[in-house]
Amino acid sequence: MAQFYKPQSRATKPQRLTEQQVVGLDHQGRGIIRTATGVRFVPGALPTERVTITVQGKHDAQLERVQTTSKQRVTPLCAFYEQCGGCDLQHLALSAQREHKQQVVAEILAKFGQVEAQQWLEPLAGDDWHYRRRARLAVHYDAKRQQFKMGFRAPKSKRITVIDACVVLAENLNRLIPPLQLLLPQLELVKQLGHVELIEFEHQVVVLLRLREWPNESDQKQLQQFAAHYEVAVWCDTEQQLAPLTASNPLSYRTVGASINCSPTNFMQAHRQLSEKMVEQALTWLDIQPNDKILELYAGSGNFSLPMALAGAQVTAIEGVASMVEQLKANAHNAQLSIAAFCTDLEQPWSRQAWSQEQFTKVLLDPARAGAPQAIKEVATRQPQKIVYVSCAPDTLARDAKVLKDNGYTLKQAQVVDMFPQTHHIEVITLFERE
Repeated sequence: MAQFYKPQSRATKPQRLTEQQVVGLDHQGRGIIRTATGVRFVPGALPTERVTITVQGKHDAQLERVQTTSKQRVTPLCAFYEQCGGCDLQHLALSAQREHKQQVVAEILAKFGQVEAQQWLEPLAGDDWHYRRRARLAVHYDAKRQQFKMGFRAPKSKRITVIDACVVLAENLNRLIPPLQLLLPQLELVKQLGHVELIEFEHQVVVLLRLREWPNESDQKQLQQFAAHYEVAVWCDTEQQLAPLTASNPLSYRTVGASINCSPTNFMQAHRQLSEKMVEQALTWLDIQPNDKILELYAGSGNFSLPMALAGAQVTAIEGVASMVEQLKANAHNAQLSIAAFCTDLEQPWSRQAWSQEQFTKVLLDPARAGAPQAIKEVATRQPQKIVYVSCAPDTLARDAKVLKDNGYTLKQAQVVDMFPQTHHIEVITLFERE
């Protein structure tokens, strides 16, 4: 066979650009630089700064040095800030973080929804540090090297940044990280451990282990000793079952006027204080009257449902996960409240759903990041007086807001809920009213 000469390709040296002007921040909090070869997005860079960057790929760049520093730049509190992929705005003053988040939502609403809020309320805020009551820790065990890693993922990577504490995590969860770093590699289950979750409930702290199989007796004994020493409950989540391995108090979190019982895998807002504040804002906007019939979509276990019912509304709550519907019904029963709860796929047409034939005066929805592409059309055609829309994704909020605008609704008020201080993640609550 003939062989042909093929020259070896030479690695291209990354392009380094100096004295680059940062003109703004994108929706992920990255600095925007307009270079001769196009726009570059630079994590860690702030508006008004002049910086040196190394070009990476088509649009990204890495910050090398800051020549001129923004007045909004602060020193990150976290020792792992540069290695961890979590809190990516610690270098930006908190007031500027909130201003940026509001600007992002306003710009996306205008661009993709052609919608503008008539009034922006001051952001809802709580603790800036040690506020997070839930965290999922990535784990990896190298059997050959007998090495165990537990921590958070590095930016844009599967690599694990090993931590001994987290500055945004609740202190009673932080204290568990070092002893778990020591205990878990001694257990047989470490070979099949998927991740570890630390969760602070109302009356119980939980360590949740994601496993392929239930732990053996030796592992169970050591985990029970750990739980007793640190006064926590250890739960295991396998493909077959989700159950406590040790004694556990009932799991619940607070909402306005009630406790919400739940399982450790149920969704609950991350911030220890702001979930209740957000519910209070929704109640204020809804201004519930004695004859109000309120339709709640994506209701979960009842975080909004119970407070609305306690305020006197007739609540119909719709949720797509059957187990959460049953939990909502149980929570309503425990609170001696009458709430009509149904399990329905909200992205399917509603015509066959008996509950959809009711006339609702007001609607509240709190969808996941995908928003409510089908449900919002169904809501708009029913023309309720008020719609409160809670969103964790400004882009899908804007898409759905356009549907409401096209059906005669005005965005009366909007408010950023700073559920994730020190990060670019955004939560926003909005009030739409029919013209």
